[in-house]
Amino acid sequence: MNTENTTGNNIESEQPPYCDVQTEFIHCVNNCMRTTGYTRRGLAKRMNEALQALEIEIDENKLNKWFALSQSTSMPIHYLPALLWALNSTEPADVLLAPLVIKAVDNRAILLQEAAQCDFEIKKLEARKQKLFEKVNS
Repeated sequence: MNTENTTGNNIESEQPPYCDVQTEFIHCVNNCMRTTGYTRRGLAKRMNEALQALEIEIDENKLNKWFALSQSTSMPIHYLPALLWALNSTEPADVLLAPLVIKAVDNRAILLQEAAQCDFEIKKLEARKQKLFEKVNS
């Protein structure tokens, strides 16, 4: 039986993926925390803003416990969207999805990629236009 899929991801594979991503996830979150420009207190505040409908109170101590390798306590998974928003990054979600060979889609990144593609096409057209003018003037 052929278990190979044509989508490039492992979500439909008969073979289970290796899903032990906790250490990598924690490292990724901690790296994002260092580079986001917010303190842990600021990140906790942002997460609380995102989770205000749930009446959740997150503080620095919870973040420290959730994202320390030595701790057995993990962040509840349904807080993930708030975490991603607080960090301004989908990188932690990408780590969680990596065993399935899938990435979270960042609409802003897609738009920036499309804009870069437009710039590339404009440069190609300008070069073609320049060559045409050179032929006309020769």
